[in-house]
Amino acid sequence: MIPKNQNDLSNTEGETMTDEKVQLREEQITLLEKLAVVNEKMGLQPAMAKVLALLTVSDDPELNFEQIMETLNLSKGATSQAINHLLLVNRIDYKTRIGDRKRYFYSKIIGWRENFLEQVTKLKQLAAIHKEVLEHRPSETKEYNQSISDLIDFLEYLAEETPALYERFEKRKKG
Repeated sequence: MIPKNQNDLSNTEGETMTDEKVQLREEQITLLEKLAVVNEKMGLQPAMAKVLALLTVSDDPELNFEQIMETLNLSKGATSQAINHLLLVNRIDYKTRIGDRKRYFYSKIIGWRENFLEQVTKLKQLAAIHKEVLEHRPSETKEYNQSISDLIDFLEYLAEETPALYERFEKRKKG
């Protein structure tokens, strides 16, 4: 939950913070909270979900560590862990500015197309690994083996059809 009082300068650990809190409008706070819940349901830990949501709804698309920490009322450790994991899974990136030692983090939503197409490649890899697993499964587990086989078929179908779907999307978008 994002603190409704934007002037509260203590985080959950009782640490005093500087005033780098990003001022969010009420509708941005509501959207941030909704997006964070969806991000959690898609597998992100709560702090990671909130960081990603903040970088998406903030008027300024590039925020530094302190701004993220203070706006979300997170500890340094939770903020650091969330940012490092989001960097690792390629959901965010950062820029530096001349004369400023801080890193400015941003959502990689701008690169969603490349990220999406990269995920299609990973579907092919996942299907291939499941094929190997299926080859080594005992024949007595027929129902389980059939589920793996169905998953392989679906992953291959999805990987095969997704590029055409993406192309149709791009053509429709160009009008």
